[in-house]
Amino acid sequence: MRKRFLAVLPAVAAWTLLTASPASASVTWDGEASQGTGVFGNIECPAPGGVVGAAQTDGHGTVWRYTKAVGLDRCESRGIRVGGTKYAFQNNSTYYLGWESKLSHTSLPTGDFVVFQWKSYPNATQNYPLLMTVDNDRVNLVYVGTDAAWHTIWSAPVAAWDWHRFVLAIHTSDSATGGWTELWFDGVKQTFTNGSTRYTGRTWDSANEPKWGVYDRDHPDSEVVNRIDSLKLGTAYADVD
Repeated sequence: MRKRFLAVLPAVAAWTLLTASPASASVTWDGEASQGTGVFGNIECPAPGGVVGAAQTDGHGTVWRYTKAVGLDRCESRGIRVGGTKYAFQNNSTYYLGWESKLSHTSLPTGDFVVFQWKSYPNATQNYPLLMTVDNDRVNLVYVGTDAAWHTIWSAPVAAWDWHRFVLAIHTSDSATGGWTELWFDGVKQTFTNGSTRYTGRTWDSANEPKWGVYDRDHPDSEVVNRIDSLKLGTAYADVD
């Protein structure tokens, strides 16, 4: 009986391996505020603004607080560092970026402001293939092609001081039809203006990096605070959700 039992064990192990759920790919980058600003490639936030870890009383613990000061046009982080080294995003690759955001303002007297950029460096054919803007109590995902025209491909209502969860998938390509993006908002996969859950377009220039924070390109006369939590980069949705 003992020999028969032992003989069955390899078969059971093999069946377990076949039927078990596949493990998620590892998280490439964890940008939790408790680790300090060294998780970012650079900070672009002139004084009296700042990017700091700020304790919350709503269950979120310590989060990033980006404060764009009156009279200044930006308070952003640029790029990321993994193990202390600047991370180099690559062409023909797929990335999943996840984060939560709570804004002090979702509507300003004039203009709009940008809370996320998939930014090209140096500025080349495509300055920023993807942007997220906020205005009139709505958050918008904008695609910008090589012609520099802005195309709002998705929009949803938001309110000041409410947390929302974003997961943005970007497949990088310098081909006009090779790249794509997908979006989850508060855990639900979104449909774009093209009627699909995937928007196709050029998503890579000479080099690209993510930027989070606040950027008001036209009307820097308001202070805006963007609190951001659970920043992650991975190669699958499950890594960053």
